[in-house]
Amino acid sequence: MNQFKDVFTGKRKLDTKRATTSQKCIRAGGKHNDLDNVGFTSRHHTFFEMLGNFSFGDYFKEEAIFYAWEWITKELKLPKDKLYASVYETDDEAFELWGKIAPELKNGRIIRFGKKDNYWTMGNLGPCGPCSEIHFDRGEEYGVGPEHTVNGETDRFVEIWNLVFMQYDQTPDGVIDLPNPSVDTGAGLERIAAILQDGKTNYNIDLFQNLIEAISEISKSKYEGDLIPSFHVVADHLRALTFAITDGAGISNEGQGYVLRRILRRAVRHGRLLGADEPFIHKLIPTLVNEMGEAYPEIREKESHVINVVRQEEESFDRTLDKGLVLFERIASELDTKVIPGNQVFKLYDTYGCPFDLTEIMATEKGLTLDKNGFDKAMEHQKLLSRANAKFESHAESVIDTLAKEGVNFQTLFERESNRIESKVLLRRRSVEIGDEKYDEEKHYCLILDKTPFYVESGGQISDIGVIKNKESILNIKQLQKYHDMIIHEGLLIQGSIDDFDEGNNVTAEIDFVHRMAVQRNHTVTHLTQAALRKVLGPHIKQSGSYVGADRMRFDFSHHQPMTNEEIAQVEEIVNNEILKCSDVTTDTMNLEQAKATGAMALFGEKYDSDVRVVSIGEFSKELCGGTHVANSSQIGPFFITLETGIASGVRRIESITGSEALTYMMDAKSFRRQVASIVNRPEADSLGGVEQLKAQNSSLQKELKKVKADMFSGGGASVGDDIVVNEITYSTHYFGETDRDIMTAWIDSKKEMVTPVFAVALGLVGGKMTYIAAASSAAVDKNIHIGKITKELLPQFGGRGGGKPNFAQGSVDGATEPSKLFETAQSLMQ
Repeated sequence: MNQFKDVFTGKRKLDTKRATTSQKCIRAGGKHNDLDNVGFTSRHHTFFEMLGNFSFGDYFKEEAIFYAWEWITKELKLPKDKLYASVYETDDEAFELWGKIAPELKNGRIIRFGKKDNYWTMGNLGPCGPCSEIHFDRGEEYGVGPEHTVNGETDRFVEIWNLVFMQYDQTPDGVIDLPNPSVDTGAGLERIAAILQDGKTNYNIDLFQNLIEAISEISKSKYEGDLIPSFHVVADHLRALTFAITDGAGISNEGQGYVLRRILRRAVRHGRLLGADEPFIHKLIPTLVNEMGEAYPEIREKESHVINVVRQEEESFDRTLDKGLVLFERIASELDTKVIPGNQVFKLYDTYGCPFDLTEIMATEKGLTLDKNGFDKAMEHQKLLSRANAKFESHAESVIDTLAKEGVNFQTLFERESNRIESKVLLRRRSVEIGDEKYDEEKHYCLILDKTPFYVESGGQISDIGVIKNKESILNIKQLQKYHDMIIHEGLLIQGSIDDFDEGNNVTAEIDFVHRMAVQRNHTVTHLTQAALRKVLGPHIKQSGSYVGADRMRFDFSHHQPMTNEEIAQVEEIVNNEILKCSDVTTDTMNLEQAKATGAMALFGEKYDSDVRVVSIGEFSKELCGGTHVANSSQIGPFFITLETGIASGVRRIESITGSEALTYMMDAKSFRRQVASIVNRPEADSLGGVEQLKAQNSSLQKELKKVKADMFSGGGASVGDDIVVNEITYSTHYFGETDRDIMTAWIDSKKEMVTPVFAVALGLVGGKMTYIAAASSAAVDKNIHIGKITKELLPQFGGRGGGKPNFAQGSVDGATEPSKLFETAQSLMQ
């Protein structure tokens, strides 16, 4: 509901008072962190699809409860005697409404709970209110003890829908009523599907079956016993990674990028438990795209990009993990006791990505144990050290509300050309503590200075970071906000006393110059890129959005079709040539009309002051811009485009890198080229030719192999299989045992091509999976044989699923299926 927060509080209006949604959700950090549970419970995920309906000051509790009950009992047809409702302990209105709308629940199945279970909050601040949850009883087979209760931790009672009654707003000054009581509901698609499909876990629903089969095929492991949790981890994490990277997230060592890195590394570790010692997560992405690409076409569009990102991260982690395993062997061999010290276990985790559980498994195999307390202490120490540099939640908005109430009106002068200046504290405010944690020393503060070198995020360029110092005290500045003419510096006290930042004190404000230079490189190159795009694609190119950070530049522009590889190469060449010209980057201030008269480009729809800054890069680019830039184009360094994609109809996006990121890219490319040349045994300059030759040879061999397999059954395959005649149709069956799909397909094709009426069914173990393929000749189809319909009715009787067309069908069945019984059942269905 985050996108509707301002609607609930009345700050923003929508054209509609009602909405229904189906949203992609990732839950892997913060208040609702399910990561450690994923794989080991029946219903937790990092990625899931959330269904919801919203009321913005329209209907409230009675209608929300009525709609929910009606949909669950009439549309989904869930049995009423399996349903329970929970309400907040003091919400008498909701309690009475449930009894009125669903009298079937008045026999003790409307239950009150406290704030932990039935009161929803967005965080420390924001919309909140009591909630009412609907639970489904999965039956006594899931447990009968006292621990198996509504809102318990077992699998018997499953929460399937949460109705949140947004009545209040938690402000710094306390709880106030929202201007219009609203409704926010959430129902997990996977949980509902598991109940409707009678799956023991969410992972037994149709959305996961092809993924689990693909994991089994690649890892050569069966989905059974102690390996089942690892299958679940890989399947879930594959979905989270694919959708996050598709939506623009990256894998890194901080923020959301670090969460994704943890998710991927957890999937890789569980892959190793399945026997997959080589990178394999990326190989599963096409299966996921086939499963969900129709509903979410963006994952199909960015499939190759996601595969590349995941493969590179897997390969990197494999190398790191291998080093960690070597270190573990050394630590184990040098021990004088049977306990591995906690600091050593933490080093394996922190430096080499070996989590506690994986190290524990390896230790157990050697008859060793781990110092868990020592590990926990080392982990806590690391958290304390990293807090100063961690991403943190901004609370400047609450400070701004306070300033507005107090009528505070200062002015902060931005000194653009300075990296370090002496300043004075005009105002200091204690902000809300970060998240749900309470810090003893590192507190969250906001300062307003009379002047500052810190740039505030604007026009796509991110804010500066840095420090404000006085004596021995340091405030680490991580966020900036502008309010009227004031710049609010927000950060954590990481050293000394906050008293050194009392109002009126003189302080030193200093930006992180390395960070500023990286951002400036990417900002200046944004201007060069737009000019280059106009040269290559045409003057219709207009900027429609941008992001300028220290790690990359993202540029959205209007264009009707994807760029070709040649066009991308042209833009790269033009921009790099302009960088090599060492052109000065100059800034002139003039009135808006004069600026437009000079030909300076302006953003469509952007509001400008009467006086504007015009940034010119030699004779090549001239734009209106309020950001910061390098002094000379040569300071940008190499430039590479790393992504080109569509984000909306008629809107394209490119991402690029410069500076140190580009140097790393170049070195990686050089290493890759050297490795390829070594593999194909050719000089680097000729390595591409070697790869093309290998590809041609492989294609030729594949064709030859396919022909050999097909020739095995030339002449109708009369020597293979059992034939009987049923109603003038030849019914052919054969169980191939351990085989490959091509051999089964060749036999089926030979039957399908017969001129006489033939109905053929083949079973075989392909990669450990019982595979079913069936076909009918044209003459059999003319006699009303429909293979697809027969298959759809046949396979569920043997624990499988499948379907197809009148003349061809395929699927899979339970591995314990007796072939003769399936063949007999198929025969009965064809009559």
